[in-house]
Amino acid sequence: MRLDTMLVSVTFRYPRDRAPQGRRVSVVGSFNGWDPAAHPLERTPRGDWATTVFLPPGRVVYGFWVDGAIRPDPLGEGRLASTRGSEYSVRYVRPERTTSGA
Repeated sequence: MRLDTMLVSVTFRYPRDRAPQGRRVSVVGSFNGWDPAAHPLERTPRGDWATTVFLPPGRVVYGFWVDGAIRPDPLGEGRLASTRGSEYSVRYVRPERTTSGA
């Protein structure tokens, strides 16, 4: 299978202590046109926010839309300056390794 056609399961989490009173949290990024309606997060039993998105391997630039404001991921792999003077998060989606018995 070609890497450019493979999708990888990526879970985005936003810690509960970063939005304890949050009403609406979404992940926005280059993969969904920065649309907060595309990938809303749901509260987990622990109170964190989470969603899973299937993405191709490569670099993903994203942020969390928290009640109308974009915030960087405190657990991200890096940061990238935005044109608005804030920062976006960076994550590297790696192909999942599969093993086969021979």
